[in-house]
Amino acid sequence: MAGGTAVSLLVITALIVLMQLYVSIPLHQIVGSELGAPGATAALAVGYSFFYAVGFLVYGPLSDHFGRRRVLVYGLALLTLATIAVGLAPSMTVLGICRAIQGAAAATFAPTALAYLAEALPPRRRAAAIGAISVAFLTAGILGQLGATAISTIAGWRWTFFLSGIALAVATLVSAVVIREPDVDRPRQPLLSRYASLIRFTIRPSSLFLCAGHLVVLGGFVGMYTLLGPHLADAGLTPTETMLVRAAALPAMFCSLLAGPLSTWLGVARSALVGFALAAVSLAGEAMLGGNLVALTVASIGFVAGVAILVPSMITIWGDAARSARGIGMAVNGFVLFLGAGLGSYATALPGGFTTALLILAVLYLAAGFVVFTTHRTSSIR
Repeated sequence: MAGGTAVSLLVITALIVLMQLYVSIPLHQIVGSELGAPGATAALAVGYSFFYAVGFLVYGPLSDHFGRRRVLVYGLALLTLATIAVGLAPSMTVLGICRAIQGAAAATFAPTALAYLAEALPPRRRAAAIGAISVAFLTAGILGQLGATAISTIAGWRWTFFLSGIALAVATLVSAVVIREPDVDRPRQPLLSRYASLIRFTIRPSSLFLCAGHLVVLGGFVGMYTLLGPHLADAGLTPTETMLVRAAALPAMFCSLLAGPLSTWLGVARSALVGFALAAVSLAGEAMLGGNLVALTVASIGFVAGVAILVPSMITIWGDAARSARGIGMAVNGFVLFLGAGLGSYATALPGGFTTALLILAVLYLAAGFVVFTTHRTSSIR
């Protein structure tokens, strides 16, 4: 069984790894100015996001086949090298290639770590550990931006990746010592058949329904913050004041720790429904109270609390769905989660401006909650 040291290590590592997804957000203009070429946004974000999402589908079955520890440690080692290489990139083209490799390497962590926790921990400890790692996943979104802004201001943008590389090197070495392969029996089968199992699992009607609901979880999160920035700018807030509004929701991310007790009390399906409903009601509050900064901030905190409950609840649902092949379940979970995050960046294309767009997102959360709750309660996915 995994001890508290292993769980703490995975939570800290999750924060460092997931921050790499978000550190590029405040660096686009700085990198573009230094490298003297257009396309900083594409170089920093597009390749990383694509290979990160697709990587989940690759590494989930790999960890089922080769073992959690091997994929986790080797993946962190590759991520360490790729992260340092990003900081050394001499041109925009090389930067884009290095970021793509970094995204592919980063994708080894989440599905493997989540499957490891599901196998290595007894049920009574599993929910709390998944809640803690979910807090890291969520807080990385804001801490990554804050950290990159501070480091690039003091030492230059390259040091964002150099320091991240050092932190990842330490995490790799400690993981190699602390992490032990869970003592579980996994079905023996050829690797290609595991990918065939992933396809079969994904195209089942019940899985497709879960996918449809799961798209909204981070899609709405990214969408709300994508809409919030321009809205606050139009209201006259400076970029620093806007970041403070975003940062106000950081404590709400610890509501991920409530998902375990809620699941014990209500069941995991009802726990997820609570998260969907809280997110929807809070979004409606933001839409209706958007002209009042204090009320808007409070509503955004409620929304983040709902998403924070949702993330670990959905992880548990996907793990239960995949059962013995948890790597596959975590692979599909991560792919759909971050595919939704990518789609959320297009929320500004929704009709009707800030208020209407948020109300559309609120309706989507309610619909997703109904779909996930009904699917989980009426289906037995094997």
